[in-house]
Amino acid sequence: MDTYNKIIFFCAFYFSFVSLVAQPELINNEFRSPLQIPLVLAGTFGELRTNHFHSGIDIKTKGKEGHAIIAIGDGYVSRVKVKPGGYGKALYLTHSNGYVSVYAHLRNFHDSIDDYLLNNQYINKSYPMDLFPDSGRFFFNKGDTIGWSGNTGSSSAPHLHFEIRDTKTQEVINPLLFGFKVKDTSAPVIKNLFVYPIDSTSNINGKNDTLIVSVGNNLENSFQMLSQNQNITVNGPIGFGLEVYDCLDNAPNKNGIYSLELFIDSFLVYRHDMDHFSFSETRYINSLMDYHAKKNSGLRPQKSFLDSNNKLSIYKNLKDEGLLLFDESSSHQALYKVRDVSGNCSTLEFNFTSDTSLIEVYIPKKGSFFSYSKENAFLMDNFNLRIPEYSLYNDLYFSYSSEPSSNEFICDIHHIHRDETPIHFSYEISLKVNIDIEYKDKAVICRLENMGQFFCFSSDWKDGFLTANTKRFGDYTALIDTIPPKLKKKSFSHNLTNASMISFEVEDELSGLASYNAFVDGEWILLAHDPKNKMLVHYFDGHISSGSHMLEIIVKDYVNNEKRLELQFVR
Repeated sequence: MDTYNKIIFFCAFYFSFVSLVAQPELINNEFRSPLQIPLVLAGTFGELRTNHFHSGIDIKTKGKEGHAIIAIGDGYVSRVKVKPGGYGKALYLTHSNGYVSVYAHLRNFHDSIDDYLLNNQYINKSYPMDLFPDSGRFFFNKGDTIGWSGNTGSSSAPHLHFEIRDTKTQEVINPLLFGFKVKDTSAPVIKNLFVYPIDSTSNINGKNDTLIVSVGNNLENSFQMLSQNQNITVNGPIGFGLEVYDCLDNAPNKNGIYSLELFIDSFLVYRHDMDHFSFSETRYINSLMDYHAKKNSGLRPQKSFLDSNNKLSIYKNLKDEGLLLFDESSSHQALYKVRDVSGNCSTLEFNFTSDTSLIEVYIPKKGSFFSYSKENAFLMDNFNLRIPEYSLYNDLYFSYSSEPSSNEFICDIHHIHRDETPIHFSYEISLKVNIDIEYKDKAVICRLENMGQFFCFSSDWKDGFLTANTKRFGDYTALIDTIPPKLKKKSFSHNLTNASMISFEVEDELSGLASYNAFVDGEWILLAHDPKNKMLVHYFDGHISSGSHMLEIIVKDYVNNEKRLELQFVR
């Protein structure tokens, strides 16, 4: 067998050591399925999403809404939450065994909960709601219908987002550890191997740059480097990473893995498991993931080493934070093991060498030094920046430049470091803007995006500077927003006697939609906001009597530009 690129297709022994495949420990409970159809997943727990890990499982509902949502166990409704985005309509059921089950993107709730929600929406004159009923108000037995599946919130297609949380800590726990039956006979797929320089003294094949090696499968569940002539020679501090995804039966989706292990010369140096995590740590996904590769190439490799400011709790068996120092000439063997929660395992084995004769590649650092563990400030006459401590994942040399903007904007374009560098907490930017006082309240900071697009931020004046908070580096400027939101009829007629709903198209392309209210004969009525479809909808709910009426809709953006629409109708 070729010892340079040989592969293994079982997860048991590796040369002189025994490495038992750590099967996930199932949690003993008597929960049942939340749906009455076979469970087919579109998303798994811990999957890599934008700025967060997926906190549950996404269960397909055959492309339709209206499937009965079933209580997985006896419990009381502890929370009812409605948002235009995010989880949309979500229900939280607290069980006596220390867990909370969460059902999101619902079309509607059980009638008793819908009535309770509607009453509170009219009392508060608000569509978004976050309600915490008394524990004795809504109790359901295992197997009861508590709602119906939908596509509300940020959902891109009908499905059920399902979570299980720890009642005390509110940590999310991998639902598949509770024994829900999901058919999965497919092992994870390994796409690319990444070799990373850790600092300026690192050398990989004569360069101080990331090496990407394409990987393909040779035998079932076994992967190797596609090029048999691929050499990997390193010197200094090095890290490895892997682009990988999982597949499940009956669905084409590329899902997240459960566990990843890396062995170097028979020793386990890195492992992480997706058992549980807290919402407070979920943004550290930008440290686990190679953010640079994501932004520049659309790839999502998972690094097998820790940044200086990575506080994720998913790691096990770390040796030196997964950072590998090669300071002598030698041959080495590496083995990756990747598993899904069903225990299907894929492996990648490769050889590499360390060579101290590699010449150190010196790259001089430019810019201002920013320590990840300290507050950092960058102050100029027309631009200020303040980054809180522990907002960066590593120390960096901060770069900045500016250039004149077009007439569309009211100040220079400020190039704030590089968009491919992640940042954890919001930081403050302040721009010097000279505009007439009558337009000061209409000024907003915006980030320039691709294809001439831009994203505006809620902005305030502070000490003569226009100020906003953001969680991304990139190109920033400012503009004046005097354009009111767009508002027009979508589904509306004069005679609404037999109609069940009315809808309107709404959009604000600059500072964003801040508020929306509707009144019939001067009395407030409920509008549901569906931002992904740019719609406002009123479902006739008994608050409008028969007869002729006057409808008025008022929408405002974040700098108080206003659009009104008045319509007469008969009910």
